[in-house]
This record gives sequence, C-alpha cells and structure tokens, in this order.
Amino acid sequence: MRKVQMIVISFVILASLFVSVGEADADGVTWNEWQERMDVSEGKEWNIEFNTEMDPSAFNDNTVYIMNDRSLTKHAVSTELSEDGKTLTVKPDGNYALAGNYTLYIKQNVTSAKGKKMTQSIKLPFKVEGYQVANMNAVESFNLGNAYKTIDEAISRAKQSDSDVVLKNGEVVWTPEGMVTSKGFTIIYSDPATTQSSTYVSGSTEMKYLETLGDSIKVQLADRIGYVKPQNIQLLPKNFVKGQSFYKNVGGDLVHYIYYYGHYVSYTYGEAPSSMAEGETVQSWDGKTFKGETYKFFSDLDLRRQSHYTPEEIDEYIKEARPNSPLNGYGRTFVKAQEEFNVNALYLMAHAIHESAWGMSKIAQDKNNLYGLNATDDNPYGNADEFNSFEDSIMYAAKYVSENYLNESNWKANGDYLGNKAGGMNVKYASDPYWGQKIAGYMYRADEMLGELDQKLLDPNYVMPEKYKKEYDWDEEKCEEETTDSSSDDEQSDEEETNNEGSGDKETTTDSSDCEDEEGNTEDDASTDEDTTENNTDDSSSDENTTDQNSDDSTSEDTTTEESTEDSTSEESTTDTTSEPTN
Repeated sequence: MRKVQMIVISFVILASLFVSVGEADADGVTWNEWQERMDVSEGKEWNIEFNTEMDPSAFNDNTVYIMNDRSLTKHAVSTELSEDGKTLTVKPDGNYALAGNYTLYIKQNVTSAKGKKMTQSIKLPFKVEGYQVANMNAVESFNLGNAYKTIDEAISRAKQSDSDVVLKNGEVVWTPEGMVTSKGFTIIYSDPATTQSSTYVSGSTEMKYLETLGDSIKVQLADRIGYVKPQNIQLLPKNFVKGQSFYKNVGGDLVHYIYYYGHYVSYTYGEAPSSMAEGETVQSWDGKTFKGETYKFFSDLDLRRQSHYTPEEIDEYIKEARPNSPLNGYGRTFVKAQEEFNVNALYLMAHAIHESAWGMSKIAQDKNNLYGLNATDDNPYGNADEFNSFEDSIMYAAKYVSENYLNESNWKANGDYLGNKAGGMNVKYASDPYWGQKIAGYMYRADEMLGELDQKLLDPNYVMPEKYKKEYDWDEEKCEEETTDSSSDDEQSDEEETNNEGSGDKETTTDSSDCEDEEGNTEDDASTDEDTTENNTDDSSSDENTTDQNSDDSTSEDTTTEESTEDSTSEESTTDTTSEPTN
C-alpha cells in the first residue's frame, strides 16, 4: 500500500518576489530546501495541496519531478490535479530503490489559475527505507552493494560477502568490529527498544560496539551495557578508527589522553599501576582495569569517609598548587562542610577546583558559584545559581550532594563515590564520562603533596587513628580570629590604618555575626540558601588539569529528559508563504 504525504504551498502577490528567500541558482531560481525525510516507503506518493486553484498546464516534467540523487537521473512520475484544482498528486511510476536517496522538486514558476507564481522553488530530499550493504573506502565514502528490506537480511548478506558495513539512511548501523562515538549529547538506554534511559554522555564519547539489534545499537560504556539510537552516534569499522583514548605512565602518574573531536586532551588521573612501565600506554574501557588487573583510584573513594587533613593543610595545598587562587583560605569551610554534612573535605575541595577553574571562572567570580550549580547547557551563566559568598556555595553544595547523590533512598544516587558512567555520582551528575576521574585526579595530587594519608581510605578495612579525628568549634574559632585581627589593628599607627584602608585578606577576614554581640546573642549567617534551585548542575568551566581548553565537561544533570534533548531540531521557517509537509 502506498503512503501519501501532504504538502501545503501558499501563493502571494507578485510583489513578494522582491523579497530575498533561500538561495538562487545560475538560472535565477530561488530554492528553499526543507528538512530531509527518512525511511520513505518504496512506493510513496506525494500530495501537494495549494491554497488556490492551480493552472493544470503548469505541471510538467520540468516543473514537478523527482531526482535520483545517486544516478542523477529523473525517476519517472505521473501527476494528477484534483477536481477543485488545489491538490496535486505525484506518483512514482515504479518503486524507488531500497535505501535510495531522492529529491522532490517543485519549481516556483508553476502558476495559479489566475496566473500568479510561487515566490520560491522547493526541494524536499528523502531517503527510502531499507538497508544497504557496502564496502568502505574512507569515512563517509562507500562502494554500495545491494539493498535489503530488513536489517537481518542485510547483515546476513554482509557477512557472506565480507562487506565492511550495513547502511541505513546513509549511516553505518552494522560492522563486524568497530567503535561507537556519540555525535553530541546522547542518552544511553537500558533496553533494546530505547524506552528506558539509564544515563547520558556528552559529544565525542567513545563506547565499545557490541552488536546491532534492530533499530538500536548495543554498546559498552565503562562497565555498563546499554543501547543507543543509530542517528545519535557514529559507528566506524575498526580499521577506520583514526584515534582512541588511552592511559600512559608518565613519571609514575597515570595520565589519561582523551581523543576528543579529532585531537587529544589529557589530565592526570592517579598513580600509575605497578604493571605499567614508564612511558607504556594502555587502553581501558572502565578506567580501573589495566592489563587484566583491577586497581583503585580516588574515583572509588567512599565520600562519606572523613579526610585526614586539617583546614590549614588544605589551604597549604591550594597555596602551593595555585598561589593566586581565591580558594586559598577556605580550607576551614571545606572541613566545616565535611563535619556538618558528612562529605569528604578533600573531595569538596577537588570538586570546587574542577568546576570553577580554581575559583577563577566567570560564574565563580560573578556569582560565587564554585560548583556550577544549575548552570544548564542551554544558558550556563544566565541560569547558574548565585550565592552570597564562596562559603555559602561550599556549604550548599555539600548539603546538595549529601541529600541527593550520597543518599541511597534518592533516585539520583548510584553509590557513595565519584565513579564513572557505570556507577557513582557520575552516572546522573555529569554528561562528561570522565568527570569523576578528573576530580579524582585533583584529589590524588593534593593527597600526594600532603602525605598520601587519604589514599589509605580506599581500603575498606582501614581505621583512621584517633589523632586525625578532630572536632572544631567553628564559632569560637571565628571569634578568636577576629579578636586577633582587632588587636593587631589597634596596634597599628594612624598612618598604617590609613594606608591599609579598604584592603582585605580572604585568609583572615571573618564575619562578626557568628560571634557574641553586646547582649550575648549569636547569629549564624553560614546557613545555606534554601531558595537555590537544585534542578541542574553544569561542569562547563574550564578544566585546569585538561591540556586542551576546548575540552567540554558539560554537566547535564539528572533532570534532563529525552524530549528536551533529542529529536529537538526544528525546521527554520522558510517564508510566510510556504509550510512544511505533514504526514
């Protein structure tokens, strides 16, 4: 049975011909190309509906025709105008070729019964249903073989003929062995029917190709098995993969080199496995299995475990690693957040460094937002939450992570660790599949400089010695600091006070509202902003640990839905005189 598609074309007065629309060819014809249609049936008829009575003599082989884009020949068609002169039916005289590429043309010089012309010509490209067996010369260059109705028929024939690929709508959907790369933001599904989303990734993410199942492709991402839609990924045969991510032992450090949109970017992940020699490179799909052995990194750390390090030690690391960082002096807040919300302080520091480029990103500087909270992909800066201070941002982030991602009763939780796309915070927190490993890299370098104490926390049987289990009276500490500062100020000469007027030191500046007033009352202004939106987070800040600033660590957050992220391309309006085809 032939399918019919309706097209509505409007006419206007000749004066509108002076309006520039689309592109003009050598003959001066103005063309407007509509969105390509996919999986068109072999014998599809096209019904073109006009809003006025048409001149029957205007339709001929030169004004309405279908072109085979591969052979560059016209596909024979017949046309029939309805009795009221408003609907034109274009029928193929024979079936289109399976998996073929065609274009329907309607020239602007067709006229109405009153002699008025269209303001522009129309191109409507379409691909016919079916699967094409092909051999590959290069990426997007094929020697085409026969086409088949079903994917199973095509795969069977491809295996018999040792063909490289099977194509659908011009895209590779099967190959004997290859690699999958996401074209852009891509949802990973837990079922072959692609109805249940499990996680998501940013563009240029590598996935291991497992097999093709009907209209979905089975992949491996870290330790997770999932399914993707063919139109959202690029599948390449193994021999045509130009580059692939790898790990390298560089001076005892494990450096991850990511193949990102055609070039490599890198970051330090952790200590190189003992099985890797200096300079040796190894590929790993899960970031923890190397040469058949499994290792632990800070991305595996239980974030509920308390760090060994004091506020002073955290400040010492920041000052040493990045002297000009405005995060210097906030070791106190990271440890305070650890005590209040039971979230590891070293992680909170590393997360802030990664998201805010050591506190120097625009969102951090303008909005005191160190964690990119609610900085959505569509408008990161505009949507990012704003805080009164860095301290408020740190305290809020610790509370947010604790209640959502480290709370096993919350749907966002996938384990109390940073992890990757198989488990941990990274599953639902960030679209960057290496977000957790990058933060782990900052934790590793800080721990290495401070004495390698927190590495011991990776051992589930490790018991922290009592000397590291310190309790702090944060209000008393702030009052003592202020008293010291005030005493020093009183000893300064009037000239010194004048010279230093307006200056401030983030390491010692405190807010007296946490201390007793004359009546003995206290006021705590370190509470988090409960009105801050918790919907989304964004990892779009530059990664100081990544060697190429074009790397995209977009955090898409767990509120993203397929409806708002996939198949959202809308056709730009052509003119006010034409409308898109509708089924």
